[in-house]
Amino acid sequence: MAEQNVAYSSQDTILESLILHTIPSFGAHGDGIINQNLLLAYLKGKGSKSFKVKDGGLELWKGVRTRQSSNFKWQGKSDTMTTNEQDPNQRMRFDWKTFTGSVVLNALDKARNKGRAAIKDFALELREQASDTIMNQFNSAFWNAGTLGDDEPQSVPSLISITPTSGTIGGVTRSTAKAFQNGAVTTTITDIGSETGIKEMKKAQIRQTIRANDKVDLIIMDEDNYSGLVGYLATQNRFMPNDKLAQLDIEAIKLGTTTIGFENRLLTDDTENTITDGYVYGINSNHMAFEVLKDGNFMWNPDGFERVGGTLNKALYFWVFCNLTTNLPKAHFVMTDVSNA
Repeated sequence: MAEQNVAYSSQDTILESLILHTIPSFGAHGDGIINQNLLLAYLKGKGSKSFKVKDGGLELWKGVRTRQSSNFKWQGKSDTMTTNEQDPNQRMRFDWKTFTGSVVLNALDKARNKGRAAIKDFALELREQASDTIMNQFNSAFWNAGTLGDDEPQSVPSLISITPTSGTIGGVTRSTAKAFQNGAVTTTITDIGSETGIKEMKKAQIRQTIRANDKVDLIIMDEDNYSGLVGYLATQNRFMPNDKLAQLDIEAIKLGTTTIGFENRLLTDDTENTITDGYVYGINSNHMAFEVLKDGNFMWNPDGFERVGGTLNKALYFWVFCNLTTNLPKAHFVMTDVSNA
């Protein structure tokens, strides 16, 4: 058996192969990340309108129709009808953002992990580190409430602003038209787990309704407010589970046709972003999308490990070309002062 172990471990490609076969299996659509993130899992579950894999494109632009046609009017029966050319849209533009990473093997690490058990343990540790890092960094990016850097994607707080009449979105000044202004509720809600709290949340949802079947369908709050809301509703048997998310073991409820979930502030490192205390975000998935390029769709280098310059390191590279976008900011809302009694 000892000779077999030596033979098994004498091939440098063994450790690389183990990592390649145990690396997070993101699949064609990045399920290894998406199904462990409430926002991405929900958007993907809504289909190609909310989770878009693009063949190409220099940028992501979203036309927002803010003008009525000037060709339609009430007129006298003999008056000349109006025939002006129309440009109905104002356009928001979002750049593709690049996320990268790598799993690195050093020649010394290979030499020190030659036994069959050791080589498997080392491969597993590298795999889990990569998986956790990617999931944490995507989630952190989606809750970045600060000023976005040039290389950072859009976030929920950047698309759904607490000051919706100021600043820009997609290069367009928000004050240009109400279409670029999301709802913002600053009223103090002292107990989300009460009839008053639920009424205010539903009011915010109704006010941003575009049409009867086009409204906020995902609400995300912090874990404390979520617990209070669920506890109150549970005593009255007033909610259902979201069965699609439940299949992924993601905690969420449905109140009517609206899915309600949470972002846990307590499990993130101090350097990572999470939802702001007391904030509640309402997202209309018809008008928010995660978009990714086909050739950068959660990809591990298909060529496997590559030598890094003149070093003893070999790296397996990972990349994603993506962004979070909206095509109608006014379809969403944020509440900024919500608590649980």
